[in-house]
Amino acid sequence: MSTNSAPRPGDVYLKFNGYDAYVEIPSQLHYSISTTGELTIAAWMRPDTLNFPHVEAHSDYIHWLGKGEISGGAGNQEWTFRMYNHHDPLDSPSRPNRISFYLFNPQGGLGVGSYVQVPIHEGQWIHVVGVADTSRTLFYKDRKFIRCDTYRGPAQGPCPIHHQAPPNDDIQLVIEPRAGRAPLRLGTKDLGSFFKGGLTRVRLWNRALHASEISGLYTADAAPQVGLVAEFLLNSDTGTAAFDTAQGNHGGIVNATWAAQA
Repeated sequence: MSTNSAPRPGDVYLKFNGYDAYVEIPSQLHYSISTTGELTIAAWMRPDTLNFPHVEAHSDYIHWLGKGEISGGAGNQEWTFRMYNHHDPLDSPSRPNRISFYLFNPQGGLGVGSYVQVPIHEGQWIHVVGVADTSRTLFYKDRKFIRCDTYRGPAQGPCPIHHQAPPNDDIQLVIEPRAGRAPLRLGTKDLGSFFKGGLTRVRLWNRALHASEISGLYTADAAPQVGLVAEFLLNSDTGTAAFDTAQGNHGGIVNATWAAQA
């Protein structure tokens, strides 16, 4: 008997082509960390390649889910999930298929977040959860807590602080998340890179989920209702609309297609 709630043979999911497919959802304050000081994002994702064809400029990674599209003085960057190519010659040391959850100041640039660095298998479903509380990011993969990092304030337990780029590398890099107007996007963040693979059961909470709740999500798809502000199940063919069963803030599907798990 399976011990998780990953898609079974015949289950429908949304498939992204790696070039121009995404879902765009209108911005809401509920999707911003600064609204309550906390946020949790969970999704089942299945990379269909280990080397994505359309990566961010001058990099070897994609943004596969996030909020933020403009950088600089008028920026509205907030948070993102990132995944690196397996072939990663632009980074030293290399980060083959690292999956990360980052927070940013509105202007973008350096961010603070947490990640998992383990072998990833093409075509295999992964349950990813990124959590932000009032000072830390936390990352869970397949219900297991992986690591945490401190994005503001003193280091919290095992969660290290991070530093600014040289010549200010003795100064802590502090992130003060701020709500912006950028849409929430699945399959990309700012149309600068695109995910190739499947997504299903994307959910957001305006609070930090507990480890036991994340375990329940993974094993039985038991989604806590308290603080649930978005739920895009993506598990039935709904045409070009991605229905939000939490608040009715539906999104539009662009070039992604419905598929069934083999």
